[in-house]
Amino acid sequence: MADEKNVVPTGSFYEAEIPDTLDLADRARLAVQGMLNILDPALMTMFGLAHFNTRAPLLRHWSADIPLDPKLAESLPLMRLMCGTTFKAPLEQNYRAELVSRIDDGLYWDRYTPQRPWRNIYNDSIKFYGAGRSEDFASVWGVARMIRALTAWQGANGADTTELGASLVRGLRRIAVDRDDYSYYPHRGGWHDGFVYPRSGWIDTSEAERDREGPEDSVTCFQGHQIYAAAQHYVLTGDPVAKELAARLSRYVMKAKFWGGTLALDPAKPGGFEIIPDAPFRHGAQLGHWPVHFHARAIALRGLLKYAMACGDERTLEFVRAAYDFTMSQGIRRLGWINTHPPGIGCEGCALGDLIALAIRLTEAGAGDYWDDVDAIVRNQLAEQQITDGPALTAFCATQPEGQPQTDAPTGFETTDDAVNRSVGVFFGITKPDAVTDPWVMHCCTGNASQGLYYAWEGALRESDGAAVVNLLLNRAGRTVDVASHLPHAGRIDLRVKQACRVSVRIPHWVDLGAVQVRSRGAPIPVERLGRYLTVRDRPAGDVVTFTFPIHERTETYVVNQGTPVEETYDCVFRGSTAVSVRGGAGLKPNDLPLYRGRDSMRTSQVAMKKTSCFVADRQFTEW
Repeated sequence: MADEKNVVPTGSFYEAEIPDTLDLADRARLAVQGMLNILDPALMTMFGLAHFNTRAPLLRHWSADIPLDPKLAESLPLMRLMCGTTFKAPLEQNYRAELVSRIDDGLYWDRYTPQRPWRNIYNDSIKFYGAGRSEDFASVWGVARMIRALTAWQGANGADTTELGASLVRGLRRIAVDRDDYSYYPHRGGWHDGFVYPRSGWIDTSEAERDREGPEDSVTCFQGHQIYAAAQHYVLTGDPVAKELAARLSRYVMKAKFWGGTLALDPAKPGGFEIIPDAPFRHGAQLGHWPVHFHARAIALRGLLKYAMACGDERTLEFVRAAYDFTMSQGIRRLGWINTHPPGIGCEGCALGDLIALAIRLTEAGAGDYWDDVDAIVRNQLAEQQITDGPALTAFCATQPEGQPQTDAPTGFETTDDAVNRSVGVFFGITKPDAVTDPWVMHCCTGNASQGLYYAWEGALRESDGAAVVNLLLNRAGRTVDVASHLPHAGRIDLRVKQACRVSVRIPHWVDLGAVQVRSRGAPIPVERLGRYLTVRDRPAGDVVTFTFPIHERTETYVVNQGTPVEETYDCVFRGSTAVSVRGGAGLKPNDLPLYRGRDSMRTSQVAMKKTSCFVADRQFTEW
């Protein structure tokens, strides 16, 4: 029998009464339930897809299930650090054991089995690589995600995974193709998907000519995971092989041929688009500009940023910052909604986790102050793309067409067994600003977006050596202080001091610093100001420090895909950082599941209180 102690962190629980506002620990608890409920115990892998645009919603396997499994395996321990839940812990332990069993010869393998006949085809991969084979293969990005999962297990639970992680780093270094001072993984190396290494070795090692190659239309994407994993491993272990791998792959990904270009109307195709060179005076290739499929670029950017911070590469840091600033101009920044798939209109759940990570790490690197971006994404788009209301989704499914059963589906390929309830806690794949069209899930998004919950939660409160820094005004239990947030109902946070300390609180951009009042049990106390941070010193254990400030509603209008046939306009009502209403676009259709429709209660000045069980873990994991 699996031992749940191996996956559940130790720590302390206590009861508290807090405002009934956004609580990322609650969202983490839901995410754990969703991720474990969508596992297929018969194959011990995820159902990688879910579809809700039918009266009989279903879970379906995907050829990407095996390389995606480590994403969930990385997320689960992070979610448990936030909330301490023991939900299906033995299943998670068995899941970990299954993933480790897939490792041999320095790689993480998708082994051939007749039980998964769908494993060889990804999107239109047959067009690129031909039919698949009855042979083991390793998706190089899946190997990298497995390294990251092993690192999370060690950071969250103290598992001794360093040696296993090092073996995977060496496996990736062994199969990388070296050219001059850079290395890469070839997209035509195998079948099923780009960047697949067959057990028998690479089929084709030719170098890519541009980024838009392969079924995902991205070369840099499938180098970025490996850069990140290698740089993270180097930071934690000092392994020179990991450093070399991260550096060589980064030099490849930074090549000008992979970046720049802009999307424009195609005069030869009415309503069509094409990618054209950058306009004069703008060198998009040296600024990290991308024309399509942002999430693929986000993976590369996160890898580059991890490498830049680990090895002190100033040029790479500059490149990532420029790319991030460009990206945040491609949507509705204050809503946390970025158009990741122009010329369409959609924000991919995967990208939300990546954007939060980029914003926090760029801020920590001194390349900017992006906490307000994190706040916007977390309170709005990230919160809305998580499935939290099973009955509402069930009611929506009841309005959809019957759907045509896939009569030739292989045994075990899909199931309609309790699909909605099993999916509560996971994240929708791609959404418009105000709705999810043909609601569906791809669990790459669940893995990334749930990690975004952790990044924001971990960064919201930093504690060390008698000091606490509050970067985000969210509910948060900590060792030194607990943060109770009344936002967006009222401009108020309460700091409940548990250990004597000084506390610095970052005030959001929409607040007039001169209007902030700080009191201890009703009496004003001295405050120091440095930038957007207000600091109170020498607060004793048992003290309650309250920060108050005005909060107002504002209506702002934004245009998406300006100047194109798919231009849309949205009216957004914000109460502080929180969107309480989003309306506009092309109008809702019967197959659109509305977003931001349950937020009227946030527009009142009175906040309800709730009793909750708070958890503070004994371990911290900051090297995510």
